[in-house]
Amino acid sequence: MVECRLNWDTIKSTASLLSIVSLGDVLNVEEVDPQYESALTVCSAGGLTGAISFFLVALSAYRLRCTGEEFWKRFAQHYLEVGRFLGPVNAALNYVLRDNCSSFLREVKADRIRKLSSYSAMIGELIYSCDFRKLWGLTSSVLKSDPSSKTVVFAVKMAYYCGRALKRCNGPLPADIPIPVDIRVARATVNLGIIPGLPAEEVLSKCKNEVIEAWRIIGEETGIPPIHLDTLIWALQNPSTLSKALARVSSSRSAEALRKLMNAVQGSSSMK
Repeated sequence: MVECRLNWDTIKSTASLLSIVSLGDVLNVEEVDPQYESALTVCSAGGLTGAISFFLVALSAYRLRCTGEEFWKRFAQHYLEVGRFLGPVNAALNYVLRDNCSSFLREVKADRIRKLSSYSAMIGELIYSCDFRKLWGLTSSVLKSDPSSKTVVFAVKMAYYCGRALKRCNGPLPADIPIPVDIRVARATVNLGIIPGLPAEEVLSKCKNEVIEAWRIIGEETGIPPIHLDTLIWALQNPSTLSKALARVSSSRSAEALRKLMNAVQGSSSMK
């Protein structure tokens, strides 16, 4: 029996360190996320139509045969060369049905896009009006998926990135939208000591609700909604992105807090 036990002292210490970093800092860090850069490329070329395609492709961004960064870079290039001439739904389907990154469970992924295709106009309206809570509910309902499903929440985050790229939305997202739990988030949760004594893979498969609850509490304590903490967790595990992120924060105290978190998230030292 796996015991998904939360370490409340570590949750408190993580929140205390993150409270040094402002919400504005975290929103600035999002602009150096390679996924945001891909959203910016697609939305600059296709406007709201590109944003709809980006959101639909995000519904298939799981069990990839390449890194997420590579997946989105390839989609941005595909959109520039082919997708912008196909319409939002066909642009997404054309990419998912042809690109090697999506070859695993390809038809299942394409079917998710097809299920949302009849709502493409509404999706565009919700992105344009920055109503991401309603987009979250719509996506979960149409796909008949758990609202905390990683793919559902991640797709909403990518829609928000598009809203920012279109200069419609500045954030933050609603605090009740949970963090998308993937292996990076699970690894950070383990290395920080928030769920001790288990490998990250086991935390990912068996302790999702506890991970969501831990980061919900941290978000509440810091004033940074959990879905925005996701980008920060990713940056802390990617040295090239972290160097750009450190240049975007407002103070040396914020930068030092991020360095301490980086060491803990990467399992190289304690935050103390």
